[in-house]
Amino acid sequence: MSRAAPDRRPSRRPLVGLVLAQACSYTGTRLAMVALPWFVLTTTGSATDMGLVTLCELGAYTLARLLSGPLLDRLGHRVVSVRLDVVAAVALLCVPLLHARGLLAFPLLLVLVTVVGLATGPSETAKVSLTPFVAAATRMRVERVAGLTGTVDRFSQTVGPIAAGAVVATAGALHALYANAVLMVLASVVLTSLVPRSLGRTDAPPAAGGGADPPPRAGYLAQLYEGWRTVWGDACLRALVLMIMVTNLVDVAVMTVVLPVWVAGHGAGAQTVGLIAGVLGGASVLGAVTAAWIGHRLPRRATFFTAFLVSGPPRILVLALDVPLWAVLVVWGASGLAGGLINPILSAVLFERLPADMTGRGMAVVGALARIGAPVGAPLVGLAVGLVGTSPVLLVCAAVYLLATTLPVLGPAAAAMAAPPAHAPVRTPGSPSPPA
Repeated sequence: MSRAAPDRRPSRRPLVGLVLAQACSYTGTRLAMVALPWFVLTTTGSATDMGLVTLCELGAYTLARLLSGPLLDRLGHRVVSVRLDVVAAVALLCVPLLHARGLLAFPLLLVLVTVVGLATGPSETAKVSLTPFVAAATRMRVERVAGLTGTVDRFSQTVGPIAAGAVVATAGALHALYANAVLMVLASVVLTSLVPRSLGRTDAPPAAGGGADPPPRAGYLAQLYEGWRTVWGDACLRALVLMIMVTNLVDVAVMTVVLPVWVAGHGAGAQTVGLIAGVLGGASVLGAVTAAWIGHRLPRRATFFTAFLVSGPPRILVLALDVPLWAVLVVWGASGLAGGLINPILSAVLFERLPADMTGRGMAVVGALARIGAPVGAPLVGLAVGLVGTSPVLLVCAAVYLLATTLPVLGPAAAAMAAPPAHAPVRTPGSPSPPA
């Protein structure tokens, strides 16, 4: 009498590979955020040159992220990430090597940091876009995989800048760039070793034994437009993108302009800015861990919009009040805890509403649009603070944040979050079904 083969659990190697690769990549990015500006400051002494380096890198990052969607869907997310991490590592290595030989002219530095931005933009998009494919391959819920990767991101945002500052202070900016390049190579090696090459490919070959030929592939610009149309033509995605665009604009302006001004106005120093930001980031790590653990059991719509409401307006409003520092820390800690719940739910909604063959293009469009307003918000808010003062600007920022997070609740986007489209369960040809 034959015995039925036991149902084997799927391998967790792709999940481990994705999490480790993102940890290496994000840590390297945080190193570069500190090391590159400091290197420019110590070698040129020019704040203008620092601004040009940041503009070239972040401008190239945003542009490449917006335009790289068809490339991800054509070549595969894993392949793009592996190759472009190596490209970024080579460009980063060129900076200290050329500088040591006296060959690093400033225009050449601008070219190299532009290459870094052009490589890291699509590479980070590719890693994020692998989430639903890894979830399907490991038979895990998208919310849980997104929660784990979100925890890595939040943790790197909290610890990364502190560690980067320590490395730069003790070993120098050039050694930090060497470490950044090594981490990018490690990210590439980890994905190559643990994530199957076929994972994240949406151009599956036709079935054996004949069948209709696949339709001809559209041109690059046509595919790019198709990705834009897929995102912008979906009422739910459009509302979410607009909401995130506005809230990111306010968040960046508050963190980079208003918070330092508020701290200085209360007679404190830069360490207080770090303390407040650290409390926010540390609490967000706990929120992301909670989302990875029980996020899929929480009511999606209520949790998502409540988390946005708690994570934004209260921490902005508390700065407009005459309260002691401990009260500010409590409010910012609660806001961070709620903020950690947002990304896993948001990722699940995005991946449900994007067809499998549109994942790369859709995530590229969403990522670029979500960040497009942030560089504009800080100068505008800084000008407003100089004209009318900190408290009125904080009140306006809190009101804008509140409107951006409550208006979608009144429209069709909120209802659509709980009603995935018909294609949602099918993530890639031949992928196992997610658990019930």
